[in-house]
Amino acid sequence: MTPGGDWHLRALPTGEYIEWQLKFSGLTDAEARTLKQFHHEMRGSYHSFRFCDPLRNLLAWSEDPTRGPWTNSGELAISLQSSSGTGLFQTAQLLNLSGAEGSIRQAVGCSPNFSYSLVVMARSKSNITIGLSIGDQRKDFSMGSKWQSYRFSAIPGGPIDQVVFAIHLPMGGNAELGGVHAEFGESSAEYLKSEGRQGLFKGARFKDDLLVVSCEEAGIFFAEATVVAKLGE
Repeated sequence: MTPGGDWHLRALPTGEYIEWQLKFSGLTDAEARTLKQFHHEMRGSYHSFRFCDPLRNLLAWSEDPTRGPWTNSGELAISLQSSSGTGLFQTAQLLNLSGAEGSIRQAVGCSPNFSYSLVVMARSKSNITIGLSIGDQRKDFSMGSKWQSYRFSAIPGGPIDQVVFAIHLPMGGNAELGGVHAEFGESSAEYLKSEGRQGLFKGARFKDDLLVVSCEEAGIFFAEATVVAKLGE
């Protein structure tokens, strides 16, 4: 509705939509103002924004790095195997045949100005060092022959609106990977298996033009908002 009181209706494209009902509690005054300002900048339900689904893995094909959008550098041989002792995953055997470090990587079109986490279940009979990187930020881990979870969180930064998640193997390195999981923030969510789509929605919108923020107690706020997005976008 315009300030003059006129209603303008626009048709939505056909397709399947997904909806998230978000509840924010314990917000500080600054956090509540940030949420209200963002809702205002989006003009309620008018503008779209990128949304990292908290119930999905940001990475596609979490158990199959032979598929796009995964890419690899160097002479990295990848073979898929049925679960062997993890009880949860299809595993991928990686062997770096090149004379330099090799890696598998996947780019996700989310903002580089926030914190993300990358987790991988892995083991190596040759006790190599594995590297996890988020953008230009990286951490190396010494691997053993038993399955272990390796986790790294970082704010990637950079001028490009995408984040590249990567796993690095040294020259001649051999490792077996279970599921790979990437998520927004630094929380310790459970591994979420993914197949052919990433957990990022580029055309999400607020469902409502009104955002109500309530005060629970002095300086503590509560808010609810609904976000909608079309699957595949």
